[in-house]
Amino acid sequence: MNAAELWIQLSADGLVEGAQPDPEPSGSPWFVRVMLGIAGWIGALFLLIFVGLTLSSIIDDAASSLIAGAACCAGAFALFRGFDGQDFAEQFALALGLTGQALLVVGLAHLFKAGNAGLYLAVAAAEATLVLVIPHFLHRLLATGGAALAVALAFNQLAFQGLAAPLLCVALAAIWLNPARWATSGRLWRPIGYGLVLALLLTETFRLFGTENLFGRARETGWMALHVPLVGRGLTGAVLIWVAAVLSIREGFAPNSRIVLLAVGAASLMAILCMMAPGLGSALLIVLLGFAAGNRLLIAFGILSLLGFAGHFYYSLHATLLAKSGILAVTGFGLLAASLFLRRSADRLEQPRNA
Repeated sequence: MNAAELWIQLSADGLVEGAQPDPEPSGSPWFVRVMLGIAGWIGALFLLIFVGLTLSSIIDDAASSLIAGAACCAGAFALFRGFDGQDFAEQFALALGLTGQALLVVGLAHLFKAGNAGLYLAVAAAEATLVLVIPHFLHRLLATGGAALAVALAFNQLAFQGLAAPLLCVALAAIWLNPARWATSGRLWRPIGYGLVLALLLTETFRLFGTENLFGRARETGWMALHVPLVGRGLTGAVLIWVAAVLSIREGFAPNSRIVLLAVGAASLMAILCMMAPGLGSALLIVLLGFAAGNRLLIAFGILSLLGFAGHFYYSLHATLLAKSGILAVTGFGLLAASLFLRRSADRLEQPRNA
């Protein structure tokens, strides 16, 4: 399918309208882009070294840090808008924007008490504003990840550790399950989608190794600390079941059809098994969304994270190797049985209503 045929198909589906836009000019070779990017970071590094000579007086004052951070972000915005497509300027602007984000965080840390949930919520609001304002893919991706991680840290300070992951799963599913949004506003939602994936994986990893406490410990250490993470894994499993049902119904099957019930049943089984293995539910959700969107990069992230979380579960010391081997064996036999059932009953499964 060429570009003209693709535009006609998208127009027929109501995803685009108007005349086909002119093709974008071909960019520079990749090695030229790499060299220009390196040159941009070198130039930004020299600028930061020059600014760093007076940085000590800036970071000690909240107002100075916030003003300097806002100025850096404004400069990054001007460079992104004025030199769009020029690798040197874009990389320079990216380094300048990241410096501005760091200065904003320092300034907000002066205004709020250390370890306060309000600090992380303020950081999340600032990062979300930068996502909407600065029109650059990588900058938006990193700002989205920063905002989501700040929300997760705020949840940790409120003794709701473990509930940030299902919240990120809901946001992730809402974005990746809406292809129309990607077609109309892809420059905004594409980096947000990838940024949420990055934040979800980092949040689950921090939870596994307890490193979220480096940014302030949760005040609750009793019942809440013991059961809230379990509730969070249960909610993540619920999101996995919901996504499986939505994707099955999207294919045209009736909600009470055999294929929908089978998909919900398989997702429910996996959700129950993932209750005992932190992180697996989120990884399976990423894999499922990747298959639904036909996104190989998302599938690769999901599979790698799935292997990592399964390896951590197997080698952790919270249960005996025999018990964990039994859980993994039951999971494997369940998946093989489901695969065999689908292969043998494929001809008897109901066809979509619109087939």
